[in-house]
Amino acid sequence: MAAFTFEIIRQGEAPVIADVLELPDEQALWCQVEALALRITNGDGASIRVKNHQGETVIRTGVATALASIEKCSCTICPLKKGLE
Repeated sequence: MAAFTFEIIRQGEAPVIADVLELPDEQALWCQVEALALRITNGDGASIRVKNHQGETVIRTGVATALASIEKCSCTICPLKKGLE
């Protein structure tokens, strides 16, 4: 298990740590990014950055991109899709 830090970044503001999660590997990250995007109330222009335990950025994506990823997911029983409704 490795620790990953999830941050919300808005232009002109300091990054805000949203979560620090212990996950088995980097393959488990994207679903967590999508779930975080659902929790952000005003995502206009905001992005999500994920850092590994060494402080290296492993993912940086816009909130809108993460939300669009949920919409385009082919899984019909995806619990995250219900969060978009």
